[in-house]
Amino acid sequence: MFKNGILVLAISMGLYSLYWRKNQEATQRKREIASVGAIEILAVDELSFAESLEEKLSSLHSYYVLGQKNLRDFDRLLEETPMKDVYRSKAYLNLLAVRTQVDLIEHELLQTWFKLKARAGRSDQTKLKTLEEKIAAFERRSALAAMSMENLRGHMGDQVDLKEKKLRFKDVSAEEVEAELKELQGHRSFQVFETNVEHLSYMLENGELGMDKHFYPSDEASGNITGNEFPAKVWSLTFDDGPGRSTSRVILRTLQEKKLRATFFQLASQVKNYPAQAKEIRRAGMEIGAHSYSHLQLTKVGSTILDREITEATRVIEKLHGVDVEFYRLPYGAGVSVPHIRQKIAANKLVHVYWNVDSLDWMAQSPERIIKRTKGLMQKTSRDAGVILFHDIHVRTTLAAAAVMDYLKQDGRRSCTLKEIVSQMNQGASKVCP
Repeated sequence: MFKNGILVLAISMGLYSLYWRKNQEATQRKREIASVGAIEILAVDELSFAESLEEKLSSLHSYYVLGQKNLRDFDRLLEETPMKDVYRSKAYLNLLAVRTQVDLIEHELLQTWFKLKARAGRSDQTKLKTLEEKIAAFERRSALAAMSMENLRGHMGDQVDLKEKKLRFKDVSAEEVEAELKELQGHRSFQVFETNVEHLSYMLENGELGMDKHFYPSDEASGNITGNEFPAKVWSLTFDDGPGRSTSRVILRTLQEKKLRATFFQLASQVKNYPAQAKEIRRAGMEIGAHSYSHLQLTKVGSTILDREITEATRVIEKLHGVDVEFYRLPYGAGVSVPHIRQKIAANKLVHVYWNVDSLDWMAQSPERIIKRTKGLMQKTSRDAGVILFHDIHVRTTLAAAAVMDYLKQDGRRSCTLKEIVSQMNQGASKVCP
């Protein structure tokens, strides 16, 4: 799967620039190919199935090890790098590159798992057992291997048991990461993974995006929010990729307990999978935004798929909630500088929302590490204001986000939904998010 065309990443909190778009037609169905790949895996004999799983789990682990290395590099940079350079750093771009790769592998594995769960044949049940045993065995190899399986386990429906407060999260040491890297670097396939990440990472242009104080659907600056434009001490909490099976409800309860409101950028596919959870979030007074249909990287798709991921996805989400959706977030934030993508978002009367604080909670790590990073990024913003990015599908986020919510209520900070902030800014309110 790593021989497909090169992905394009061009994401920044400043002046967003797209350096390279190549072989778009050849790569626009990469995620769909992953689904086809799941079907092909199911068709092979049991021995080949086991071998294929081992290869995919090893590939997934390799990318996550690279992710752990870059996560450490990013956290070190955070302590000494100006805010304007944090999201242009090689470490951050590498992390975004890693995520695009692990998403593809996890998608294929999850499609395989769901299909096997739905079948009753003897061979299918044998393969299902093999898949679950392979994951369990991989987890036992090392602490890093267990962390590499954590997101996959979460997507497979592991329940959140916060009631008994028995969850334990650990971070791996720099020595463990380096030791694993050293071992992996002896394999030729790992060199391919490193090369993929290098190709996926691009240095961005210097310069700051103009601070437009008014927002409305547009393919220009006024149609894109980063959070840098917000008045001092004004914050918006946002959660992507949900709703989750049980994690979203935990986060919702925490928001209610702390009397805060947030914006949930939901996937149409997840809304269909978990409609009750999605509706519960809206009924609780939270804001709903659209985050595409199936989390494709939209810089690589054709017009038909783009319409599904923006137009159809927004309609699905609006129909379920019975409200007009006003905000959209691109998967990975990729495409904010691509005219036809921004035009499609604006044509649907949507304002795009980026972020200036990325918790990087999608990587397996301790909640404490996420909290420290998020607070550090918040402190580096020019006005102690902006948009915070979380994902409401991870157990670790349910704990980290709670601590950040407490921090948001300190030192005169205010937290509101995006609509509240944008409406008041557009009206020229003397105090935003009072």
